[in-house]
Amino acid sequence: MTSLDTLHLEVAGHDFILHPHKVLFWPEISTLIVTDLHLGKIQHFREAGIYLPKPAAMDNYERLSSLLVEFAPQNLLMLGDLFHSVYNADWQLFCELRHTFSHIDFQLVKGNHDIMDTSIFAKNDMVVYDNTHTIDCFQFTHYPCDPDPGYYNLAGHLHPGVHLIGESRLSLKLPCFYFGRDRGLLPAFGSFTGISIIKPVAGDQVVVISEEQLAQVQ
Repeated sequence: MTSLDTLHLEVAGHDFILHPHKVLFWPEISTLIVTDLHLGKIQHFREAGIYLPKPAAMDNYERLSSLLVEFAPQNLLMLGDLFHSVYNADWQLFCELRHTFSHIDFQLVKGNHDIMDTSIFAKNDMVVYDNTHTIDCFQFTHYPCDPDPGYYNLAGHLHPGVHLIGESRLSLKLPCFYFGRDRGLLPAFGSFTGISIIKPVAGDQVVVISEEQLAQVQ
């Protein structure tokens, strides 16, 4: 496998840029695509009496801000689970980020964790889609689905990862981008989200993420 800081990949006839910070950039329409940010998750656990270091929560915002500066997209498309649960103090951090990048269109395809009232998103000048958003030949959803004929599904939700086994039976579980014949999965962006192991088949494209590097697995 080969390692790169970013990776150009063709999916369903379109060129994308994969970034080790777990996002996908579509240059053709200047759109940064991300899923499963789970903002507010650390604060949610802290309020429940489960200690997690508060500075860790800032990692999500710092990475997202750096990506918006690096790619300077016209659009940010989020494929669900933007906020982990009910409103908490972390939402103000997102509002500040939204204000900083007010020139970018923020769009959200709602996920199962996006349970806050839609009006809260609207107050932050965000476009919200309930189930799916279609652009060109792509159906963007939170839950993976069987796409309509002629479309390719890009989704989140599963927090995909792979189990790699090396010499001496050493093994490692890593988050990944996954692109199959008619559907693809993006890795979860948020910290403390975990991964679910997927089982690719011949012909699938899998790109793992390790120590801020990308490696395409053959």
